[in-house]
Amino acid sequence: MKAKSLRLDDKVRAENELILTMAHTEDRKIIRWSLVGAFLLHVVFLVAHYPDFKDAVIPQKQQNVIVVKKYVPPPPKIERREVAVRKKQLTRKVPIPDPTPDEPEPIREPEPEVEDAPLPTDVEFLIGTPEPPAPSGPLLAGLGDVSNPVLIQETKLEPEYPELARVARLEGNVILQAVIRTDGSVAQIEVLRSNRPNMGFEESAIAAVQHWRYEPAQQNGRPVEVYFTVIVEFTLH
Repeated sequence: MKAKSLRLDDKVRAENELILTMAHTEDRKIIRWSLVGAFLLHVVFLVAHYPDFKDAVIPQKQQNVIVVKKYVPPPPKIERREVAVRKKQLTRKVPIPDPTPDEPEPIREPEPEVEDAPLPTDVEFLIGTPEPPAPSGPLLAGLGDVSNPVLIQETKLEPEYPELARVARLEGNVILQAVIRTDGSVAQIEVLRSNRPNMGFEESAIAAVQHWRYEPAQQNGRPVEVYFTVIVEFTLH
């Protein structure tokens, strides 16, 4: 029995020692990892950058500032009349007393009048509105200040009746445009319209009007060339 109890005691003692050894081993691991964690935490604190609160500017609330100025009334307005009177008063001439009142005054000769130079006699002077320049081409008769030319009846040559129209017993009229020159002659005759074309009325009308003479049209009292419309009638008798 004693031998069994001794073995049991030794076994319990060995287990207690094993437990104590294991406990010491766990404590050492915990202490070791705690030291490693503390070291890493210190490193983080040393390396990490914290903001500098000294440079931080706290925005201040803007306050409304009221500026009080003293009212200065504007200067009074001075009318132009008052300014003119003042200038006149300032520029008033002051008579200078005669230093020698007993001596006679010197005789001053009047200044000679300057006569205007005589106008040249060989120069023509225009009085009133100058005449406009002469027109460069024919004008339109009856427009504006241009008068119409007047036919001289003694020069009116009757046109020859075309034989073809006479046989066909046809009547007609031809409208011509011509230039009436300043001497009353007729030029640049053109046919504007004919109610019986290709019957010989146009040629006969042009041949007759070429011999007509007019009193020329006038503009501002002088003859001018104009475009004028002439109508020639052909009537059977």
